[in-house]
Amino acid sequence: MVTTCGLSGETVTLERINPFLAMAGHDEDRSRPWSVVFVQIAIGSCPSHQRKDTVMKLNHINLYSHDTEADRTMFEQYFGLRTLVVRGIKMAVLQDNDGLVLIVNHFDNKLEGFDYPRQFDILHIGFIQKSREDVDAIYERLSADGWEVQAPRNAHGAWSFYFKAKGGYFIEVTTLTPVRPEEAYQGTLSVSYTHLTLPTILLV
Repeated sequence: MVTTCGLSGETVTLERINPFLAMAGHDEDRSRPWSVVFVQIAIGSCPSHQRKDTVMKLNHINLYSHDTEADRTMFEQYFGLRTLVVRGIKMAVLQDNDGLVLIVNHFDNKLEGFDYPRQFDILHIGFIQKSREDVDAIYERLSADGWEVQAPRNAHGAWSFYFKAKGGYFIEVTTLTPVRPEEAYQGTLSVSYTHLTLPTILLV
């Protein structure tokens, strides 16, 4: 059971909270009831229930993976995500402490020629850290465990490094990139999200 927002309240199925999980679960040769996984939400305790003007927040990413089990282990070991569902080698569903649901899938029969770019700056997901020391700590752990990781460096105003997941896509670990005043968007929309650069074909 997963508890969100820190308090127990109404108990609902994961399918109700994240209906896209139900869609992801119907891709293969057998369906599995998502009602076996429960989420407790505290009505009134989350900011989205307290503020009527809250903008939507990106909370779901679905990535093709060459090795879902290796990726699932990597996300748990180095980035603190927890596993919600595993369906053999075909799919793993994970969630972070902020509610973002990440699915890694191996639906290779549906690729239609798709493959990940070889350049890390074209397509990657990212984990923003609070400090350079935090970036360095993750780099040192990955390096010690045998991952091929480029050394952290100053890039786009931040301290960051990239590495390639076993699934084929790149991951960036970085401090927050400052926005120069001349680049700042002057509109009124404010969106909070975990750093990523993904083509829309990967978002469900």
